[in-house]
Amino acid sequence: MVRIKKVKYKLKFLEQIIFKEEPEIAFLKSIFKRLKNILCIKIDKKCNSCNHNSKCLYYYISSGDFKYIETMPIIVERPLFSKRNFKAEDQLELKFIFLGEAAKHIDFIEYILKEFEARGLFGEKYRFVILNRSVEQVGKLKNNKNIKTIQVLTPIDIRENIFIKEKEKLDELNELYNITDKTIKPINNLYEFDAVKFEIRSPLHLGANRFIQEGYIGRIKFKEILMESKLIDIIEIIGAGKYYAIGGGVIKIIN
Repeated sequence: MVRIKKVKYKLKFLEQIIFKEEPEIAFLKSIFKRLKNILCIKIDKKCNSCNHNSKCLYYYISSGDFKYIETMPIIVERPLFSKRNFKAEDQLELKFIFLGEAAKHIDFIEYILKEFEARGLFGEKYRFVILNRSVEQVGKLKNNKNIKTIQVLTPIDIRENIFIKEKEKLDELNELYNITDKTIKPINNLYEFDAVKFEIRSPLHLGANRFIQEGYIGRIKFKEILMESKLIDIIEIIGAGKYYAIGGGVIKIIN
């Protein structure tokens, strides 16, 4: 049993808008900024030094205002390159993933997006409407078989010991959010990663943190066929690498 929820919103803009960064990231930042204003009782304090953080819901769902982004329970999906210039009537699909028990707070996203819909985005400047919303409960994995090759579509921060790190990450996420009651077995198969270095010069600012968006894309080829792996099945849903929560490490099995 896997406890992961996906929520999708289809938005239509009512006027032209040019995003300074990827629209998926712009919405994520706006949502969490508003969320902090709603939930935080010491808005002038940094999350990490606040003596209320052990009981704070914002600290929990933002992983310390993005400081511990490698354990974020909410993931935004985004492609390698996103359209930033939207005209009136253009549409955008936003997709969020909630891990395990964090899905109990899924209605916060709904509330804030509806608030933005009513008053506008970025200081009540840009208007949009929500055309539809869908929620999918991921209960079962695909159970991919005979895995030979994996395409890494968005950057992953490492190219060596990938599956050792992923096992450690998923074990920690499972402990924090109770994602699955199934044992996640390690992957010991040797592999080659035909990778290309990818880097965006402009850093990404989330909360009080600055992230350099760089990593590797390309193909992972196992030297021996991987018969099956729950580890790969979960990575296919949530992404791989340290920055999975902001769209990093999206994979596709291409056998």
